[in-house]
Amino acid sequence: MAYPSFYLPHAASIALFAMAGVLLLAGLSIFLLRRQLRATIARYLDFGESIQDGVWRTDAGGRILAANRRMGEMLGLPVEQLVGRQVGDFFDAATLLRLCPLQRTDLPGPARLLEYRRADGSTAWAMVGGKRLLDARGRLCGALTVATDVTAHHLAQQALAAAHADLEQRIALRTAQLQDVNAQLASEVAVRWQAEQALVHSETQLQEIIAMLPLALLLKTAESKVVLMNQACERQWGMALHELTARTEEHYYTPEQLRGFREADRQAFAQRRVIVRENMLWNAQLQQYRQVQTHKKPLFDKHGQPQMIIGMDIDITDSQRKEEALRLSLLQLRELSDHQESIKEAERRRIALDIHDDLGQSLMALKIDASLLHARASEKHVRLQGHTRRALATIDASIAAVRAIINDLYPSTLELGLVPAVEWLVRQMNTLDGGRYHLRLDDPDTAEGLDRRQTAALFRVIEESLSNSLRHARASTVEVTLGQGASQVLVRISDDGIGMQPGDDGKRATFGLKSMRERMHALGGTIGITSGPGRGTSLEIRLPLSLPEQR
Repeated sequence: MAYPSFYLPHAASIALFAMAGVLLLAGLSIFLLRRQLRATIARYLDFGESIQDGVWRTDAGGRILAANRRMGEMLGLPVEQLVGRQVGDFFDAATLLRLCPLQRTDLPGPARLLEYRRADGSTAWAMVGGKRLLDARGRLCGALTVATDVTAHHLAQQALAAAHADLEQRIALRTAQLQDVNAQLASEVAVRWQAEQALVHSETQLQEIIAMLPLALLLKTAESKVVLMNQACERQWGMALHELTARTEEHYYTPEQLRGFREADRQAFAQRRVIVRENMLWNAQLQQYRQVQTHKKPLFDKHGQPQMIIGMDIDITDSQRKEEALRLSLLQLRELSDHQESIKEAERRRIALDIHDDLGQSLMALKIDASLLHARASEKHVRLQGHTRRALATIDASIAAVRAIINDLYPSTLELGLVPAVEWLVRQMNTLDGGRYHLRLDDPDTAEGLDRRQTAALFRVIEESLSNSLRHARASTVEVTLGQGASQVLVRISDDGIGMQPGDDGKRATFGLKSMRERMHALGGTIGITSGPGRGTSLEIRLPLSLPEQR
């Protein structure tokens, strides 16, 4: 179809206007796109600054085109010093191979841990990942690198690893220590178990020993309650422990006895020592009281408070009866000995008097006859005078012997009292031993209150003592002192001899001393001896005076 010519300019205008409109729209679209791009880039930059990861973008030659603030902080440099510089300015070749996406051959791949140095020389760690950037034609135009700072985390991991290693070492050491402690504890447990078994065995043996002891043993609480009795104690009490606990103690003992028992317990705790008492104990089986000697030992706990009483009862009923029988027997023996000595002394006196009256008188008459015969014999009968002279000498010797026998049996001076008899005895001893014996009277009336039996006994004791001094003392001086008090006669015999030696009490030579003691005891007197090796001997006799009615 052909258009008129005037239409052609008009159509060109329209086309031109249409083209202009298209260009305007295209320009407007480009403007809007660029504005949108700038907004996107601004948002991208804001996002890059706000994230905690370091980001930079390089061109295909490795020149840094952009970087966020965090990347600068991770490298220790301001962002202005990063942009425009090569990546190789900050890392060596080996690090670049691991860091730069342009040189990595394993992309895409996981992020890698990178150790690097900051600008100040300190070491840091980061997880690095990246991506190559391609243009619209698919050509390499750059790279984007993202780095996450894991220095704190890595240092924490290192510290944790060190702490873990240290903990493992400590655990191993502690485990070894615990094993040693467990082994030691097991050993101690075994030893303790053995000790407990030994203790149980010992306690069993102790219980058996206590049960079999012949002595009566019991245990009482601090409140005086009996909790243990051995078999001997049960026999002594005449009841078993369960029988005692089944009833109150008031069933077996009077209130006075119970108060005495408990008072002894309190006294033992108060004095903290063993208390020994004698009590009357009721034997339920024998149905009688027995005399018992009780020993009570107090025990205290770790705080010092009363805990228990250990009691030991000894039945002394039979022993006391035996002691009483022995005492009576000894008393009877002393009375018998005294009676024998009295009879012996009386017999000696009788024999001495008989000898004096009969033999003495006969010898005296014989001497008179011999003297008359000797006087009447003339000088012409020389042989007869010799015979009569020898006969007179023999008669004189016989009379002297008879007098000596009479004095040995019963000195006639005893009829005058103790003092004359002792004076005569001292003279006789001086005649035998050269004047070493001395008599001292504290009172001229000494021994005036003694009867004949006491006088004879005391004289015999003095005689025996002087005889012992003569035989054993080796003394240069022996002194006899007689004195008298208000109710007794005192005799002291002392010498400066060798004294008594240790062990002399058991010798046969000392039986005379024992006899002297018994003789004085029978009369109610006492004999005391003071002696020692090289210190002489002093014997002191005390004899009570007889009462008028006793004489």
